[in-house]
Amino acid sequence: MKLFFEDIKEHFGHYLALGFILAFGVGALVFFQRTPQMQIISLFLTASFYVLWGVVHHYSEGDLHLRIILEYIAVALLGFLILWSIIYRT
Repeated sequence: MKLFFEDIKEHFGHYLALGFILAFGVGALVFFQRTPQMQIISLFLTASFYVLWGVVHHYSEGDLHLRIILEYIAVALLGFLILWSIIYRT
């Protein structure tokens, strides 16, 4: 846990940007709660910026590999699909 907080201190700007990305996603879901199409667009944008953030973060760390990119894509896709299924539940 100590290593986690040290990493946040060292890359505070990166994690602040991630916080803004995720806050935008939550805010857009709430703001567009009556428009499912806009919620899906907001989810897609949030997932895309999450993947972009991960690529930039690991590139700046010098440990960017295809495996890491695929992991960020998988997590973003999983989150997108779960929230998409909740939005369009019948």
